[in-house]
Amino acid sequence: MGARLTKYEFCPKPNEEIEAVIKVEHEPRAALNGIVLDWKDKPVKNAVVKLFERNKCDCGCKLKPITHTFTDECGQFIFGPLDPKKCYVIKVWFNDPVCSRDIVVKPSKCDNCCKQNHDNFMSKSRMFDDEEN
Repeated sequence: MGARLTKYEFCPKPNEEIEAVIKVEHEPRAALNGIVLDWKDKPVKNAVVKLFERNKCDCGCKLKPITHTFTDECGQFIFGPLDPKKCYVIKVWFNDPVCSRDIVVKPSKCDNCCKQNHDNFMSKSRMFDDEEN
């Protein structure tokens, strides 16, 4: 059984003693929090965690997207409030490149011949179009 967060703001006066009794209301909603770890058990920062609602009779192919979040620097995430009468699925994605390198793409020497082949193909295509008319 949970309880709803209750907020009370106050500013104490000099030498004032405040005694508080706080009564919280019943809260049936739930929350999901967790941590995303990589294959080395290290927390994953900035992983995408997507929350879906699942129909209880569905095999999982008709998931309804609800929201998403990103993990913090400790790999942690949280969703809530969640309806305890519904079923949910989460999916996680992150990119961890092993190494990076720069690739320089230059035009090939054959660009002119490729353009000529393309132009010839287009001419022949137009020729066939004219024959149909």
